[in-house]
Amino acid sequence: DLTIHSFHEIEALPDSFRNLSSLERLSIGLCDKLMYLPSVDVMRSLSKLESIFILCCPQLGTKCERESGPEWSKISHIRGVFV
Repeated sequence: DLTIHSFHEIEALPDSFRNLSSLERLSIGLCDKLMYLPSVDVMRSLSKLESIFILCCPQLGTKCERESGPEWSKISHIRGVFV
């Protein structure tokens, strides 16, 4: 599990997330400026990632809207997506 909370200055999560191959749950909350997840290739390489929670992140939450957000393709393969 990884929780990123109240990291107000971050705008994008790094592609070094690729190294988190055992990650099963990712929770992101209260990150006001966060707009981007790691690349599609990186997110798809996280084969054990079962759920992602994006709470109170206004910019990223909008970009990850189901079927329509520009970041949705990066997480559409994940079984549990909570935005």
